[in-house]
Amino acid sequence: MLQSSQYAAALLYSINNKNQERVRRLMATTAVAHPEVPEEVSPEDQARAAIYGLVSNLFYDAPRRQLLATIAQSGDVIAARGTESELGRAWRDLQRVAASADEAALRQEYDDTFISTGRAPVFLYGSFYIAGFLMEKPVAQLRDDLARLGLARKPESGETEDHISALCDVMRLLILGDGAEPAAPVSVQREFFVRNIAPWYERLDAAIQDAESASFYKQAATFARHFFDLELQSFEMA
Repeated sequence: MLQSSQYAAALLYSINNKNQERVRRLMATTAVAHPEVPEEVSPEDQARAAIYGLVSNLFYDAPRRQLLATIAQSGDVIAARGTESELGRAWRDLQRVAASADEAALRQEYDDTFISTGRAPVFLYGSFYIAGFLMEKPVAQLRDDLARLGLARKPESGETEDHISALCDVMRLLILGDGAEPAAPVSVQREFFVRNIAPWYERLDAAIQDAESASFYKQAATFARHFFDLELQSFEMA
């Protein structure tokens, strides 16, 4: 379980508007996304939503200077059953590399690792890791899952629904709710995570660790993997 701190709320608000704008750009929803955190959301869930938002931002595009500074200066956002948890150590390692990162160099690292010319060294799409190809059966399953939640990809969106950032944004929306709908029950959060993130996040991390072009993103991937590990464990106990 995650324990929230004063820094978790600060991190949540610092990335909130960017995530909400991306949800509007990638997905058409049955309700208008609301930029505030509902008062009934627990501190633990606020911390979870903050981390989903952070992971989404990190993998959607190369982080800008402001986000890097927020990470480096956010203190001990993570308190997960002891300060020496794997997630806690991964967070401090991410803070360390964020503090010394160069924005232009990260732009190049992101492009070389996830875009590149020809075949990218690392794909950020779940269908590749589950089925071996892009736009395969897992995307159709995901679209069915999203439709049940009142979500659908906007035709003008350049990314498919199985991008890791889009999936994290959906999880964040399920945790916080929006201006018209309350937060989703844990059972709904669990089903979406188990079906659409759990089957492939470890393989994504392994691919990034093997990528010669990745440096900062190896730490980002390690942090994301330990967070997803904790999510899966918590869902199994719920």
